[in-house]
Amino acid sequence: MLNINFLPERIRRQQASRRSMIRQLILVGLATLGVAALAGLRQGQIAQAHAEMAALEDQSAAIHKQMSFRQDLERQQADLMIKKRIDDQLGSRVNALEVLAEMERLLPETIFLTNLNLEAKSVPVPVKPADRSASAGLGGERITKRVQLTFTGLAPTDVDLANFIAQMSACKLFEDVSMGYSRNVEYRGRTVREFQASCYVVR
Repeated sequence: MLNINFLPERIRRQQASRRSMIRQLILVGLATLGVAALAGLRQGQIAQAHAEMAALEDQSAAIHKQMSFRQDLERQQADLMIKKRIDDQLGSRVNALEVLAEMERLLPETIFLTNLNLEAKSVPVPVKPADRSASAGLGGERITKRVQLTFTGLAPTDVDLANFIAQMSACKLFEDVSMGYSRNVEYRGRTVREFQASCYVVR
C-alpha cells in the first residue's frame, strides 16, 4: 500500500529536521559516553602505571640499600681475609711492645736476659672427628701457626730461676712455658745459672 503524506512541505521539512537533530543528539550522546568510558579506562591505566612506578621506585631504593650493605660487607670480608692471611703466616697479631713490657714486669732484678726471640712456628693441633677437613693432617691433627717466645738469660740460683718460670706460667699472656736447659757458667768471676726457656704467646 502506498502511504501518501498530505502534510504541507514546511511541516514535512520540520519533521525531517527534528528526526535529523534527534539522530545527531543520539550520536553525540553515544560519542560522549564512549569518550567518558575511554577516559575512565585511561585514568585506570594511568593510576595502575603510577602504582607500578611507585612499586619500582621502592624496589630500586631497596636494591640501592642492599648494594650499600654489600659494599660494606665486601670491605669487611677483605679486612678479614687480610687478617686471616696475617694469622696464617704469623700465628697471631702479636704486639712485641706488649710482650716486652710483660717480660720486664715479670723479670726479677736478680735475673737478666741475654737474648730474646719471637718467631712463628708451625704447631700441630688435635682436631675432633667432627671438625676434620681436607686440611687436617694424619692422626686427626691440623697445622696452625703460633708465635713462640724463646729467651736466654742468667740467674743467680735455680731457686730464682724456678720462681721466674713459675711467674711466667701464671701470666695470662704466655702459655706452655718450658725450660730448654740450665747450666753453670762463669760470669764476672762468679758461678751463675745460664738458662734458656720458651713459651707460646697467647693468641
